[in-house]
Amino acid sequence: MELCRLPGVGSHGPALTRWFRVVTFDPRGAGRSDRPQSGYRLDDHLADAVAVMQAAGVARASVIAGSSGANVAALLAARLPDLVERLILIAPAIRVEPAGPPEEDNDTDFWIERVSYKGWERWNAPYWRRDWPGFARWFLEAAFSEPDSQTVIDAVHTIALGADPEILIQQHREQHRGLDDLAARAILGTISSPTLVLHGELDQSVPLAVANAVAATIPGAALAVVVGGGHRPDIRSPELVNPLLVDYLRGQELTAGAGIEIQH
Repeated sequence: MELCRLPGVGSHGPALTRWFRVVTFDPRGAGRSDRPQSGYRLDDHLADAVAVMQAAGVARASVIAGSSGANVAALLAARLPDLVERLILIAPAIRVEPAGPPEEDNDTDFWIERVSYKGWERWNAPYWRRDWPGFARWFLEAAFSEPDSQTVIDAVHTIALGADPEILIQQHREQHRGLDDLAARAILGTISSPTLVLHGELDQSVPLAVANAVAATIPGAALAVVVGGGHRPDIRSPELVNPLLVDYLRGQELTAGAGIEIQH
């Protein structure tokens, strides 16, 4: 079986390569991929995923994606269902609520300079430009909120330091202007691939209610919750998550285990 893992740090490799051929890649603007000055819409990332699959000779694959990458995976499964055998969305940062009035849906706060920054006020272009390492450290400490996560935080922080905040700012600009955050929500109900949504119970970045809504909207989707888990339990606790992923990808029935609850 082929497996395509969309961009995002993960700890699946050794566990999955025993059973599957795994294809993964760096997203445009990061890692060893090109860093163009523009071209960061969801459709651009979707085209990249398809191009990688074609270049790797993959006609059909199961797809794993996490956090914001879940938007691209959902679009892939909805628009090109023949390419996606199974779909796994981990901590999907997919906007599930309807769009509000324009005055409530602007991104002014992202661009304004503040006197001080607390909590999610750090999700802000001037702050990223001023102290990207500080933002990355704060974000990862919130993402990996489980006890004894410092080793994981330090490892992922080293990777995050290689990101260019200007590219992330440009991506925010393009996707907000293009209303990309509404794209995945609109097509969740059309996904026909068997789907598993995996989420941490105590995720501080994407509330569990979002995962519930995503799973409830995708026909037949299952929801697995990591008890006490933060934003990326697949990275923090692969010893819990990987066996579940392997079982699901191999078509076996999902069963609750130590630290994991099956809610749908």
